[in-house]
Amino acid sequence: MGEVALRKIQAAIEVTRGTDLAATRKVYAKGRMMKDVVLLRPEEDRGTFTKNYRSALGIVTASFPMEGGLTYEDLPWWCQLAIKGGVTSTLVDTTGRRWAFVPSASVDDLQTATFEWGDDTQAFQMNYGMVDTFEISGEAAQGGYWGFSVGVIGTDMAKTTFTGALSDRVVEDINMFLTKCAIGAAGAVPSSYMTGRFISFKFSLNNHLARKYFADGVAPTLGGIGRDKREITLEITMEGNAATITERDAYEAGTSRVVRLTALGSLIAGSSPSHFRTADLIVPGKWRSFEVGERDTNTKFTALLECEYDAVLAYDMSLTIDNLLTTLP
Repeated sequence: MGEVALRKIQAAIEVTRGTDLAATRKVYAKGRMMKDVVLLRPEEDRGTFTKNYRSALGIVTASFPMEGGLTYEDLPWWCQLAIKGGVTSTLVDTTGRRWAFVPSASVDDLQTATFEWGDDTQAFQMNYGMVDTFEISGEAAQGGYWGFSVGVIGTDMAKTTFTGALSDRVVEDINMFLTKCAIGAAGAVPSSYMTGRFISFKFSLNNHLARKYFADGVAPTLGGIGRDKREITLEITMEGNAATITERDAYEAGTSRVVRLTALGSLIAGSSPSHFRTADLIVPGKWRSFEVGERDTNTKFTALLECEYDAVLAYDMSLTIDNLLTTLP
C-alpha cells in the first residue's frame, strides 16, 4: 500500500567497500533515499524546433540524507562511518565499554555501509554508503536532546527485499540538559565547565567526499569514492555575561582554544566504581566569528570555532562514548 508510517531503515557495516551485506541492525533515523539518473543528449542542428532526438544513459548517483535523535548506543556506530573506522571498545570500570574516535591524519579508514530503506510496498538498497557530512546539535530550549543529520552517498538505489528478523535495541537518548561545556587554552583538555551560560551547540564535519568513475568497458558505475581534507567546525551559543565577554577577547586576539562538550547518562549496570554513560566531544581551534544576538530578554553570543590540529593533544578532534556495548551490530 506504500504507507509512509511503515517506512524503515536498516543497515550493515561492509567488510569490503561496495560489497553489500544483509542488514544487521535497525537504524533509528528518518530519511529518504534518492537516485539521480543522467541522460546524455547531444546538441545538434537539425533544422527543427525539436530539441531531443536521442539519448543514452549516463552517470547514476545516489544519496541518502537522514536525521534523528542521538543515543549513547547509536552514536559510536555513526562515528565508524563519519570519523574513524575499525575502532574497538575498551573496558572501563568493570562493565563499561569505551569507544574512542580520533580521525586518522593520513589513512582513509572510514567504513562503508549497506543501507536498506523503503515501506511495505518496496524496499531499496544502497551499498558503498559513505558519510560525507555529519552534524550533531543540541539546544536546551528545543526538546533537550542531541540530534543529528547525516549526508550519505553511495552507488545506487536498487530494488531489494528487507532483511528480516531484526530486533529492536535498547537505547538511551543523549540529554542536552545533562550536557556541559568547558573552554580552555590550547594543549590541554579543559575541565572547568561553565554554569549559567551554555545554551546550544552545533558540531559540523565535512569529509569532502568525491565519487570516481572510470571507462572500463561496462555501463557507468561508481568506481570508488575519494576524499579531500576534512573540515570541522563547532558552534557554541552562550549567555552574554562577563565570562563570555572575556572569551570574546580570545576571538579578537586569534588565540587558540579547546572546547569540550560532555554529556552524562544513566549508570552503567554492574560498573565499579560507578560509571555513567558518557559522550565527550573535544575540538581544538580558533574562533572564526563571535556574533551577538538576543534570546528573549537576554543578550547572547554565538561563537564559531574553526578546527585546527593541536600538536600537544595530537588530534584535530576527539569523540569518546561510554556505554555497555562490547560490539556494534
